[in-house]
Amino acid sequence: MLIMNILLPVFFHSAMGGLHLHILSSLKVFLREGHEVTVVCKPGPFADEVRKLGGQVVETDYSSEDVQCVIDQIRSQPFDVVYAHPFDARQFGLAVAEANAIPFVLVIHGMYYDEIEQYHPSVSRVIAVSERIATHLTEHCPEIESKLTVIPNGVDATFVPSEETSPSERIVGLFTSRLDADKLFILDVFLDALEDETVRSLPIDWLIIGDGTQRDKYAERYEAALAGTGQNIEWLGWLEQSQLPEAMRRADFVIGPGRSALEGMALGKPTIAVGSKSYQGLVTPSTWQDIASTNFGGIGNKYEGYSPGQIGEAILELMDETKRRNLASFSATLVDQHFRDEQSQQRLLEVLEQVIEEGAREIDLVERYPHIRYDQLHARRSNRICTWKLTDREQRLEETRDELVTTKRQLDQMLMMNEEQSLEIEKLRMELQRLSDETE
Repeated sequence: MLIMNILLPVFFHSAMGGLHLHILSSLKVFLREGHEVTVVCKPGPFADEVRKLGGQVVETDYSSEDVQCVIDQIRSQPFDVVYAHPFDARQFGLAVAEANAIPFVLVIHGMYYDEIEQYHPSVSRVIAVSERIATHLTEHCPEIESKLTVIPNGVDATFVPSEETSPSERIVGLFTSRLDADKLFILDVFLDALEDETVRSLPIDWLIIGDGTQRDKYAERYEAALAGTGQNIEWLGWLEQSQLPEAMRRADFVIGPGRSALEGMALGKPTIAVGSKSYQGLVTPSTWQDIASTNFGGIGNKYEGYSPGQIGEAILELMDETKRRNLASFSATLVDQHFRDEQSQQRLLEVLEQVIEEGAREIDLVERYPHIRYDQLHARRSNRICTWKLTDREQRLEETRDELVTTKRQLDQMLMMNEEQSLEIEKLRMELQRLSDETE
């Protein structure tokens, strides 16, 4: 077996989430198989978790100045392959891979291109996590089709069904998502469920797993939606991965995106898939392939593709105990057949081994230097011009705001004067009326 030294750069905004779990799952298998892994990431709980698992960590805030130092540190190490995640991490990983003439593998998780048309010749493989994401990429950049492979997200072996419990008069619905600005569509669809008149009359108690910047705002909206229904919400907050199976087993059905949807299914829970880009609905024998092709809601048109009441109809279907039981069995079997993490990670290892055996396309850096230098200088000048224009625009907006404030103040003064004059006129009118009455 080929022992690999893997460089794994990743960039993220949230402290933890689905992306982080995706990487940690890969890291566990890489290390178990004897490979060396160095993760380049921001400091924080994710970096700490990587260290606990036994991976090496190089921390960076991904500022331009800091990345320059990290590149110098990384370039001297004998990596065999770069396995990168998108955006800032891709930029970093691609620079190292090109300079060191090693293979570069990029994974795409959602509905974006990450400017792949600019650098596709330097990419050894592109991994998409679903079929529709792969199609989305090839439509934008046909040149990568021969390098593209689909490896779906997988679910950890700890997510398995528990023994069936006795039916209860009340149903437990579980909603799980990060509660951040990039998940507003998901949060709004769940709000639509709570506000649906049909759902409001059902004997459902709700569990919510997740946390984020939008929690307070949506907690208020969710509680208001349940007022007078007899339903209640229990907030479980953000849970560690090890805590999730036990918490999710409390539910009779699950509403969630991507990995969360798969985890619910693995536990034998009927699942309604709603992702950051689309509502996909109830996962059934007739719908699962289409839903999986979007990575359970990662492709779509958000609100344009959703009609109010859709999720309420799906929830109403799940009030049938027989249907829930049948979907529970189907969901668990489906995950075992197609979406177990071990299967996905072994396929990923095979891809990394293949690109190392194939070798990287060598780049004549001296030949390319003038072009790269021009692009760099051009980009810097463009950024500077944009900064000037934005500064000028902000200044003009500030002046306009000041003018509006002054105009409003003048209008307020005029209104006050008009009110005073109106009062004076009214007094005069009343005085004239009094004098007229006395004359008569």
